[in-house]
Amino acid sequence: MTILAAVDGDYEEDEALRTGFDLANAYDEELLAVHVMPNAEFADRQDSTPDYFLEDAEEAGRSLARRVTRGTLGGVGDTQFRGEVGPVAETIIDVAHDVDARYLVIGGRKRSPVGKALFGSKTQTLLMDADRPVVSVMRKVDED
Repeated sequence: MTILAAVDGDYEEDEALRTGFDLANAYDEELLAVHVMPNAEFADRQDSTPDYFLEDAEEAGRSLARRVTRGTLGGVGDTQFRGEVGPVAETIIDVAHDVDARYLVIGGRKRSPVGKALFGSKTQTLLMDADRPVVSVMRKVDED
């Protein structure tokens, strides 16, 4: 089985990835870092670069996941990487099925008191629709 850690690339150090790494070590499982490029971003890149194809986006996702892993863990070790294009939450669930993930590890954001009432839509979709355990690692949103 595999521990799937979804990385968004917003942070060079990703607590969800670190938690995924800890779970992979605890259960002696493979760690898979996945980045999903949303369809709209892929379309924008295709519009601005005529020779930008699905394979380019998948490689960009793998590279981003590799960079975040290196920044978080200080190296990549045996971590596997995967880049995908599609609706983020649904694609993460599809990848979890593909690799028979034991756990999905995702990042969330700690929000203001009003924001605590609802999870972000991607997080909520993953928590509600995944057919396996989801570990949500919260990080504080900087207040401006």
